[in-house]
Amino acid sequence: MNQVQSILKHAGEIYTPEEYPSLVYQLQEWSASKPLAGKRFLDGTPLFTNTLLKYVPLIAAGAEVVVSTDDHIPFDPEIIPLLEKWGIPHVHNERTGIYDVVLDCGGVHSSLEPACGFVELTRSGYYHFRNTDKPVILVDSSRIKAIETCLGTGDGFYRGMKANGYTDFSGKTFLIFGGGKVGKGIAYYCHKAGGKVLIADRPGVSLPEYAVPVDCSDRTAVQNAVRQAWCVVTATGIQEAMDGNGAAELLKESSQPVAAMGIENEWGNTLPSERILNHGEALNFLLDEPTRLRYIDPTMALSNAAALELVQHKFPAGIQKIDPAVEQIYWKIVENNSLIAEEVRENNL
Repeated sequence: MNQVQSILKHAGEIYTPEEYPSLVYQLQEWSASKPLAGKRFLDGTPLFTNTLLKYVPLIAAGAEVVVSTDDHIPFDPEIIPLLEKWGIPHVHNERTGIYDVVLDCGGVHSSLEPACGFVELTRSGYYHFRNTDKPVILVDSSRIKAIETCLGTGDGFYRGMKANGYTDFSGKTFLIFGGGKVGKGIAYYCHKAGGKVLIADRPGVSLPEYAVPVDCSDRTAVQNAVRQAWCVVTATGIQEAMDGNGAAELLKESSQPVAAMGIENEWGNTLPSERILNHGEALNFLLDEPTRLRYIDPTMALSNAAALELVQHKFPAGIQKIDPAVEQIYWKIVENNSLIAEEVRENNL
């Protein structure tokens, strides 16, 4: 049994193809034509069970895929023996190697010199590539990434809270710091479960109609909102964003749940990690499946598609978006063949 068959057999015990239509499409399109034959990829997508399905179209397309894990990026160590069993190379904390494309996350591998360029998944990775002399396709700037970031992360927050024993959101007030894609997704699931939502951000930021805005620069307003909240959630994506706004002083003396939903340490040293669920790490990463496959399938497929674009076309140095025509292919799959189509419409993504 080859690598593709082994992964699909393993995944078939957990998922149905309806949960990953974008990757199924790639597998069908690329298996015959082998557009990545002879190419070597380093893939640093956070390694969890559903990530295995990302590798399937790449391998079927002829690429050698080397899987990277890193101490700076959450991953499930129990998946590594499967990679070894299937003969898929794996490296950990590695900053060397010769590759055609590096599929990065958080700019961890930005010091490498891939022949064709980089694909970067996250906004935080953008800052590592600002001065690069290599082509970088930033998946985070795509419309599709909002599905994962908004709905996938919001759903992950909801499941993470339930895993901690907080199962009833009805009538409870949630204060969310950050009204971007992640914050809006968390707000959606809190509201859908009957909760009340306050969102702290800059004045003028577009927020859902059910959310009460809080000026994040107004210390008094922030502290009043903290006092109202049953649960406080950070979703700014900014290192030490909570420093000096007065929230930590109140939360140190209270017992209300506090959750972080970003990779960056938003609290800095202002609030002890033991006061934050999951010890200050992103709450959804305590789950076996931090982002459910149905929400991350389009993002993983778009990352793969960006790698193919880098191989097939010469791109200039610097950060750029994927070809809109390529993204549209996967957007149509979401609209027409996806379990999440209705949620996407409800959130105007």
